[in-house]
Amino acid sequence: MKLKVFLSDIPRERRSLILIAVLVAVLLIPTFVSSEASKLVSLENKYIKIFVNASPNETGRFALDVTAGDPERDDDDNKPLIYGHPLPWTSYTTIQINGSNYVFGKATSKRSGAGLAGGEIVAAPKLEDNKITMKCRYDKVVVDQVLDITRSPSTGLPDTARIRYIIKNEGSTPTEVGLRTALDTMIGSNDGAPFRVGEKEITYEYAMEPGEYPDFWQAFDSLESPSVVAQGTLKGGSVTTPNKVIFTNWGKAADNPWDIPLQIGTEFVRLGEDDLDSTVLMYWYPREIQPGEQIVITLYYGLGGVTFAPGKTFLGISAPAEIQYSGENSRKYTIVLYMEHQGETNARDVEIELELPVGFKNAGENNLIKVEELEAGITKQFSWEIQADGLYLGDTSFRIKVSGEGLEPNEVTRRIKIIPPPRIGATLSIPKLKVVGTQWQPTPLPVTIKLNNLDELTAYDVRANLISGEGLRLAPGEKQERVISDLEYQGQAEARWNIMPVIGAKTGEFKVVISGSNLIPLEIPGEITIPALPATLNFSVPEKLQVGQVFNCDLIAHNLYNAKDFIADIKYDREQLRLVHVSRGTMLVEDGQLSIWSSGTIVSKMGIVQEIFGKRFQPYTGETTTLVRLNFVVIGPGEGTIQLERLKIINSEGESIPYKFNPLRYKIEEVK
Repeated sequence: MKLKVFLSDIPRERRSLILIAVLVAVLLIPTFVSSEASKLVSLENKYIKIFVNASPNETGRFALDVTAGDPERDDDDNKPLIYGHPLPWTSYTTIQINGSNYVFGKATSKRSGAGLAGGEIVAAPKLEDNKITMKCRYDKVVVDQVLDITRSPSTGLPDTARIRYIIKNEGSTPTEVGLRTALDTMIGSNDGAPFRVGEKEITYEYAMEPGEYPDFWQAFDSLESPSVVAQGTLKGGSVTTPNKVIFTNWGKAADNPWDIPLQIGTEFVRLGEDDLDSTVLMYWYPREIQPGEQIVITLYYGLGGVTFAPGKTFLGISAPAEIQYSGENSRKYTIVLYMEHQGETNARDVEIELELPVGFKNAGENNLIKVEELEAGITKQFSWEIQADGLYLGDTSFRIKVSGEGLEPNEVTRRIKIIPPPRIGATLSIPKLKVVGTQWQPTPLPVTIKLNNLDELTAYDVRANLISGEGLRLAPGEKQERVISDLEYQGQAEARWNIMPVIGAKTGEFKVVISGSNLIPLEIPGEITIPALPATLNFSVPEKLQVGQVFNCDLIAHNLYNAKDFIADIKYDREQLRLVHVSRGTMLVEDGQLSIWSSGTIVSKMGIVQEIFGKRFQPYTGETTTLVRLNFVVIGPGEGTIQLERLKIINSEGESIPYKFNPLRYKIEEVK
């Protein structure tokens, strides 16, 4: 059972007696109050307070309170946003690793997540650099929980908790990791306030996926006199958009650590009890994390901003405080109008019109919404999606007007700012490519780009992609994309790739594309000079040769470019070796098909094979291949050589390809 009691719920005539009793209790047992306070790690400002359970039980679970809250009102002061007094335990986070569920932090015997194994606490909750951090290990997976305060997308004030999970695979094999958060919302004294999502008022179990998401959801009990306006952000900024969101009752969330038995349309009555008690579940589905790789999952929850216009037609607008222009692909932002017709009869033929200033365009179909009939006394919601079009930057405002038969006309205006994208500085560096012997150095070739955010605006979800062009390719095992995450003002970051030159190319071209959720993509071109590698040939032979041994000897070519055909005579010592067979090399197999081939003529008395010939259908370019395989039997001891009596390699233009040849010297031992 989850007990929640508020002074406002108690009859006024009994409050004084209860307050006296509480004061006496506090005086008699001061150590108890001190003890509870010592089990919390908290971070607060004049708007909100985050506090984390640091006790031996339910370690790491957190809650959220309003402090002074909305500066325009004082009736939301010291109200809860997430249930959690005296010690948070009802909200919890599930880590799913390779299909098994674990709770973040310490395991609990209480209902919320009971039976789930906890993690090994590597670092207990602590306040450092205006963040509350905690680290847990689950075998080879390490998870950091980082809580701090950030600016709200709708108010523009630091009145929102930023909740981050940094998940790293410290093992040697890929691991699948997912995450689910259960936030036990409490809107002031209301444990079952409706959720408001776009144009929906949700008072029952409901699930949605990304295609349905507005920018945010809000929760408050009354439009005319809300005790607290809470807001969860679903997309934008540094938020990691969840794969699924479920609004349900706390009992189901507590009893089911991952999937819940969802019953769409069921009220938020706590499972097994009679009280309304709502909870928000957010899921990030399992994804494969490579060894050494880490992912970051970020969510926002805090105060929401609503601009009100009182009257018989009570209006409220919620919208971002700032909208960013980031070129043709500027993201869409959600505007929500809350409207309550407080007349005695239903209104008819209602028109709701959005008036946008220069700098904005409607990303949907129409600015005008028509409602045939509007029920009296019911709060309704209407929404639009808008975009910045780049025609204006700076402070401005938009307006929504309503009118209709039997409806008192009203309008509401909200200030909004259109901001430019952050400016990102980029410096590209790549060493000079040289030929050392028969190889390029350095190889692979490192490409490094250093980024610097030059603006006071945070750049969100920054990524760098290296796109190779003519003459270059990514080194084996390399990925094109580097995830940098968020880049704050004057923040710096670095990304690095390994690339390989292509044999035969004289220059190599590439570009690095910097993108982000609020950036105009930035392209940084790069070019390198590729010095020519000399073609070289050599024979392979076992380290030891003995009389009677059978062995293969390959004619190996390195750094061939555009080779089409060849003809060769190969000489050997007939007193030491007997040539049994000559077969084609790998160069003469094209996509599973055999190229033109002649094994030549073996003249054993002279110790030579003549007129070996191979011709490809398509030219060959590559680092290493074999032209010919010779099958020998060792017949006599001594030292000797295998030599090219003649070799001519022709390219697709009919020209001879120059090469260097390293003769093979060997020593044959007698069998003891």
